[in-house]
Amino acid sequence: MSLPFAIRTQLEKAAVDSGFSIRLPDVEDWMIFRAHAAPAHLALTHTEHGFAVGTDHGSAAEHVKDKATQTISPDGFTAFLAADMKAVFRLGQRIWALAKSLPDEPLHEFEKALKSELGATEVENLRRERVGQEIFRKALLSYWGNACAVTGVTHKSLLRASHVVPWSKCTSDNERLNVHNGILLAAHLDAAFDVGLISFQDDGQIQISHKLEVQDCVAMGIGSGMRLLKVRPELAARLAWHRKEHGFQ
Repeated sequence: MSLPFAIRTQLEKAAVDSGFSIRLPDVEDWMIFRAHAAPAHLALTHTEHGFAVGTDHGSAAEHVKDKATQTISPDGFTAFLAADMKAVFRLGQRIWALAKSLPDEPLHEFEKALKSELGATEVENLRRERVGQEIFRKALLSYWGNACAVTGVTHKSLLRASHVVPWSKCTSDNERLNVHNGILLAAHLDAAFDVGLISFQDDGQIQISHKLEVQDCVAMGIGSGMRLLKVRPELAARLAWHRKEHGFQ
């Protein structure tokens, strides 16, 4: 391994602090780590072009591509350039959070949790939903960076995990727990979204129902300039369902 000792030490600390605490054998000039609580590996190195951060989690890499520049990587990994150690840490944290939240990790966690949540049919159904909603909320917090997808509010007590297609209308647990079927919203936006008083277009622009009075919009701070911070195709398809379900044009 040709990396200087000081850089190796810094990279290892960044990996551990990002949740990738299990050290694996190096691959050429890449240091490889496995996450202790997420289904992903992290590859780190430093070249003449700067630091590079890679992951073998395909879905996480697809999301990171939106904001990072790709570079060469080991087989099975997708890697991105990082300007400095702070950027290495941020990318590592983001990859860990995405690996924990993207399909089908919430479903796997849900199925595992249910093994200890058995009972009569009605009680079991209530437990299933409670356990599932808790896991769904945790996944959305990770996916949306612990902030409302519209306002940026970060106080967790004010945030709600909003289903686009409601729990009761989903045809499978995979759909119920899919982060692309959810939006992290401040409580007042969640309440309005849940009953169809607001929705969002495919580009994230808010739509306000004619049933929501102007004075109520003003009181809640809901305006036509609001929009989702990001909308991927998987979410856009479900938003189309939500608009149709609630009678938006």
